Amino acid sequence: MEAEKRLKEYKNVTKDEMTIVSAIRNRLVNEIGPDKFDVWFDRSVTWNLTGSTLYLYAPNSFSAERLKRIYQPKLRDILSYLSHSHLELSFQVASEQPAVQQHRDSTGQATLPQAEKISLAPATQSIATHRPTAGLLNLVIGQSNHIAVSAAKSMLDRPGTISPLFVHGPSGSGKSHLLQAIWNKFRSRVKAGRAVYLTAEQFTTHFLESLQGNGLPNFRRKHRDVDVLIIDDIEFFVGKQATMIEFHYTVDTLLRSGKQLIFSAKISPTEIHGLGSDLVARMASGLVCGVEAPDFGMRLEIAHQYCQHLGITVDSGVINMLVERVYPDARHIQGAINRVSVLQQLTGELLSYEDADRQLADLFNRPQRNIRISDIEKAVCEVFGVDRKQLKSTAKAKSISQPRMLAMWLARKYTRAAYSEIGDYFGKRAHNTVISAQQRVTDWIETESLVTIPHGQCRVTDALRRCEAQFGT
Repeated sequence: MEAEKRLKEYKNVTKDEMTIVSAIRNRLVNEIGPDKFDVWFDRSVTWNLTGSTLYLYAPNSFSAERLKRIYQPKLRDILSYLSHSHLELSFQVASEQPAVQQHRDSTGQATLPQAEKISLAPATQSIATHRPTAGLLNLVIGQSNHIAVSAAKSMLDRPGTISPLFVHGPSGSGKSHLLQAIWNKFRSRVKAGRAVYLTAEQFTTHFLESLQGNGLPNFRRKHRDVDVLIIDDIEFFVGKQATMIEFHYTVDTLLRSGKQLIFSAKISPTEIHGLGSDLVARMASGLVCGVEAPDFGMRLEIAHQYCQHLGITVDSGVINMLVERVYPDARHIQGAINRVSVLQQLTGELLSYEDADRQLADLFNRPQRNIRISDIEKAVCEVFGVDRKQLKSTAKAKSISQPRMLAMWLARKYTRAAYSEIGDYFGKRAHNTVISAQQRVTDWIETESLVTIPHGQCRVTDALRRCEAQFGT
């Protein structure tokens, strides 16, 4: 009877339940990162929401127990965070998954209703899964990554001539997105299976698994009989001696064959201590280029692009708030938009600026110490060479009005003061004046406008960084 009850519930999965599972998975990706998500929750793991229980079906009992031991606490936290703490978690073996009655199409072939199975990822013939947004056409390009993107395009025209290509930069700077975009482009040009993308952690896992039986020859065929090998997060290899030796021989084999190698890490190869001088020399022998965290304009485009990918509409003021105030990298911005999406699904209406300011406060990149408006005022005066009385005066000269508006923008970013409080502090101005100043500064940031400082001019973003440095962010 219990099995029949579960089967009946399973067959009636609603669109709302699919949305709940999607929100849970998106939050998990945001917390542990897409690479670790791919390792632990690859396409062999199925998610099903049946009634008040979320089932995770793993291919075998070992995998199910391991997922439960490592990720059950985090998943419970996510359920609570998304207001779904009433849901139970169950980690099962796939063979225990209830069989779903098949529907038949007009040809008589058995088909499954779309909502009956919530698959983790699209089918792929490569070793690693990939995010659907990874493509060179929708890659946001700016000052922080244009050299790496140009190198990638040049390499795509003549594979093997720039090998290895090594891309390094901080988390959230777009390294993985760029590598996956390159991988997708290669796969469209060569036969399936010849271009392999995986993380260093996946390479290590597959290698160790191959040692338990007679799988080493097959492992080497998969990773050496390729035209393109792309490995993300190279620094993961440090301290794993056997894996490093295998990786070293793999690199040598592919370089001798004129194949294309692409690597990434948070730091340049010469800064990764523990890989060995020979391996570092090989990784640095092609082209090493850095990427940086995206600037404001890039973050804004990333936010709009991600909203389009999710198929949601978000108020432009809310998007600007997220881009300005959430930690400045793509993953945090996408995580914030996921939160907005869930909140809008729950309420059935667009999230207002005021509600977003309250509901997303924990995501905002606020400094650890308590910064006062007076601290910001002092920093702005120091950078722009004006005194406090001038900032609070009625003077409209650009040399005074620009730093005043920047001070208001910074006060809104780093304090919890209301518009009216900020306006009152800076010469008893109306709250509308502060709102206008915030929008003006946002426009300056987007257009990379110049502002005047005592010894010349600089970009507004540079001026803001100097002010932030003054009060220790």
